[in-house]
Amino acid sequence: MNELQLLNQTLSRRRFLQLSAAAALVAACGPASGGSPSSGGAISGTVNVTYPDQAGFKPKYVQQAAAAVHQQFSGVNVNIDLQKIDDDSFYTKLLLRLSSGDVPDVFHVAGTSIGALADAGYIEPLDSYIGAWSDWSQYPDAVKSGVTYQGKVYAIPYGLDMRWLYYRKDDLQKAGLPADWTPANVQGILDAAAAVKAATPNILPYALYAGPAGSSGTADHAFVPLLWAYGGELQDSSGKWIGDSPATRKVMAYYAKAYGSGLSPKTIITATQPWVAMRQKLGNGQLALLFEGGWVYGGWDSANKAGTEQNVGYVLHPTETGGPSFTVGGPGTCWYIAAKSKNKPAAWEFIKAMNSAQIVGSLNAEDPHPVARADAANVPAFASSKYLVDSTAALKSARFTAPTADYQKVILAIQTATARVASGALGADAASQRYTDDLKQQVGADKVTTQ
Repeated sequence: MNELQLLNQTLSRRRFLQLSAAAALVAACGPASGGSPSSGGAISGTVNVTYPDQAGFKPKYVQQAAAAVHQQFSGVNVNIDLQKIDDDSFYTKLLLRLSSGDVPDVFHVAGTSIGALADAGYIEPLDSYIGAWSDWSQYPDAVKSGVTYQGKVYAIPYGLDMRWLYYRKDDLQKAGLPADWTPANVQGILDAAAAVKAATPNILPYALYAGPAGSSGTADHAFVPLLWAYGGELQDSSGKWIGDSPATRKVMAYYAKAYGSGLSPKTIITATQPWVAMRQKLGNGQLALLFEGGWVYGGWDSANKAGTEQNVGYVLHPTETGGPSFTVGGPGTCWYIAAKSKNKPAAWEFIKAMNSAQIVGSLNAEDPHPVARADAANVPAFASSKYLVDSTAALKSARFTAPTADYQKVILAIQTATARVASGALGADAASQRYTDDLKQQVGADKVTTQ
């Protein structure tokens, strides 16, 4: 895999919240515990840690972790390389370093990069380390699956991504629906949107991301949850990507109803970064329904805490049959050990310290995300937020997309297919059939199947 292919990663959406999150009181981290299976005795030497600036919220925790490692292993020096650049520029520089001999021991990038980095041989599998780490039992199986690629664990997550179906209680009540609304099934979303459209023409009923303008949200916040809701899968048991199928046709029919009936605005297809406007509109009551990231709630809460708590409701995504609802999980940004690291035992000790329950809970109280390890939810600063507790509990119902290198290409096919239906260029069945061709063009015909 070449460098340009590796650069094709999903943009992190954390930045939406980082500028508005309020700081919480932070307790100091205790020393790292336990040894490394590859240490062979005392651990010493230098460990180089690099990560990009994240609006100033992370450096104090990195310093705490470094101090904890040095406290336990006096012979270890942690060299912290904080890059004052954005995530994408950091990733570009990181790839150049990983392909050369000048590699950091530990680095911090999006979990969506796991497949690409593993295929390139740039990251170290962590299975031997987590096998001797009792804290790994605090990570739910669904979370573990989000950082597992081809049977191996490659990264340690701390603040996870998840999604809610957000709704405006005030907008739905004007349409005759209850403030504690919960859709009985997928059709219930469209029914609620139709009720809002009929009762309040000045309110946008529903925002369903489609096309390239929706970026990764077209997949993770629209197509994929609908596909799962209708009982479909992205891949079959052999790993082939599924094109035309009964579930895919139902997804396309859902898009046709949402856009053909005027329930979702067609400006989503053409607007620049439509999620910015849609988030803002739901926050101020101009949009009734939106399936979006759990992290966006913090922005609304910071802008208008009382109004958000009173008017913004959130539920899991329903299924076609009214079976167990779910959320779409994501590993967020994670910590990795470079395959070419010259001090992997010390690198692992830093990752352990950085991912203590205290640091994970405190950090995610400041930058509101569900915690990856369950016991971190007991940290007082985190536990005091009902929303964060609810979001973490929702991960018990999470499904994660596989962190494969081809997924970014599949997203392009999803964007193309949904744009055809949303624009009215093709009907549902025809668009589903063309989706098969789109997938073949992106990943190769040998990797695509139909059902």
